[in-house]
Parts: sequence; C-alpha cells; structure tokens
Amino acid sequence: MVGVMSSSSRERLARLLSSAKSATDMPSKLENLRRLKRSLLEQDGAVSISDCLPLLFELQADRHSPVRKFVAEILGEIGLNHLEFVPEFVPVLCGVLEDQTPAVARQAITCGINLFRSTLEKIVIQGLYTSDLDDTFKLSWSSMLDFEERIYSKAFQPGGGGVRLLALKFVEAVILLYTPDPLGSTEPPSPEGD
Repeated sequence: MVGVMSSSSRERLARLLSSAKSATDMPSKLENLRRLKRSLLEQDGAVSISDCLPLLFELQADRHSPVRKFVAEILGEIGLNHLEFVPEFVPVLCGVLEDQTPAVARQAITCGINLFRSTLEKIVIQGLYTSDLDDTFKLSWSSMLDFEERIYSKAFQPGGGGVRLLALKFVEAVILLYTPDPLGSTEPPSPEGD
C-alpha cells in the first residue's frame, strides 16, 4: 500500500511540475508551483523531493522573475525540512544571488539566512550529544559556508541597494548566531526524559 501511495504521489508531483514548466502564462505557472510546494512540504519521504529537484532547478531559469523567486522560496523551505538536500541546491541559490531581478536575489538571501540558522542549530544540537557529525551535516555545513562567503562578497561590495542591505542583514544574523548569550548557561541541556 505504501508503494502505491508513494507512486501516486510521485506521479502527482511530476504532473504539477510538468504543468508549471509547460504553462505559458505566469499566473498558471505560479498556481501550479503553489500546489507543488504544498504537496512537497506534506511529503514525508525524501525520494519524491529528490525526483523533483532537477525540474525545480530548471525552473530557476524561467523568464518570469516571480517564478524564479517562488522556486527559490520552495528550495529554502525544502532545505529547512530536509537538510540532506542542502548541498544539492546551495549552488543553485548561489547562482540566484546573481539574478538581475533584485527581488529574486533577495529571496535567495532570505532563504540563506533561514538555512544557515537551521543548519547551525542542528549541528550544535547533534554536537552536544556526540563528538561525531554525520556526513549529511558535514556536507550541508560546508555548502552553507560557501554560500556565506558569496553573500559576504555581496554585502561588502559597493552599490546593490536592497540586495546589499539584505546581505548585510545576513552578516548581522551570522554575527548574532555566533555570539554567546551572556545570560545563557554554559552547561549543555540535559537529555529529555531525565
């Protein structure tokens, strides 16, 4: 039964992606992408998401900037829920930083802030309980550090307006994440259930 449900959900996702890709007008593309986003975020398994990523990456080159912006948003939300995909789409988000439409580049930075925070948080929590980080965390963190460098270069270059301002906000968020809470405890939290 699970295989049938998985197969039908994959087919549904494939239909939504195909419809979004083949739609000629922007409103219908965006509507199909909204449905796709809802379906992807409801998925428990990473297999369906993995199947969709290449087509989502293709949509990042769409001629309509709202479509590119929405695809960047979808990638960011997938990353928050599925850390294992971060290394796959951080290079795509790095490319989105260079988009000529400022709203699209700003969306990539917004996703980056959330992904950086989430990845760091998950690594810290795992590090509290074990000295070993699994490969998924290592790859995700390495990708996020590459993305961080790209945003830093945006933040400290002349011009750029809103993109530069949001890149500076990213820098601020990183500084705050690395700054210890002066009122916080230096002891790790006790495991739940104790």
